[in-house]
Amino acid sequence: MKIRTLNDLQDVIDAEMAWRKRELSAVRSNIVEARSFAKDTAIRAGIALLYAHWEGAIKNIATYYLEYVAMLGLPYGQLKPNFLAITLKNDLKSFELSNKTTIHTTVVAEIIQSDSVKSKIPIEGIVKTNYNLNSEIFIEIMATIGLDCTDYESSYKLIDTVLLEKRNKIAHGERLETIGMDEERYFEIHEKVFTLIQLFANQVANAAILKKYLR
Repeated sequence: MKIRTLNDLQDVIDAEMAWRKRELSAVRSNIVEARSFAKDTAIRAGIALLYAHWEGAIKNIATYYLEYVAMLGLPYGQLKPNFLAITLKNDLKSFELSNKTTIHTTVVAEIIQSDSVKSKIPIEGIVKTNYNLNSEIFIEIMATIGLDCTDYESSYKLIDTVLLEKRNKIAHGERLETIGMDEERYFEIHEKVFTLIQLFANQVANAAILKKYLR
């Protein structure tokens, strides 16, 4: 589905959130209903899936927003500079690595002349999580799509030293009691992480409505 309109964007965001909410609700129910050793297994699986939904939702929704802005085809002069930076990424890399004045001049000319040029923003492979969506990478994703991340700053510790750290330790075979994880703690993390995902989804939808992509 091509994301050409605000309704298209809202539809894909809603669909993205709906299935993730259903699955995370099922994870929560499995933990509540599990008994004895099975409960520990359900919590371990829950942490892994919770991280997967954090990474997947941020990457997909950010990409939807990027596609929406790209489909508008506005001149670069009307867009925030991050969109031109995305487009010129390879050229800027060549600029940095080359000592050739011809390359430097070409890149500078493209930047100077870009204001009136219809944007051709690439989408594929632009939003990257590196399979480890910590706060540093999240900040870079927000910069890539031109959105403010102030509302998430108080949650960076949760992302880095709680969600990712516990996910990594579980992936390396550690027991729940050695990482301070039980049913109550899982539910606390679950609620906070899903709230962050919902916050991001709402922010992206509102950014499109309010045209936050414009200079």
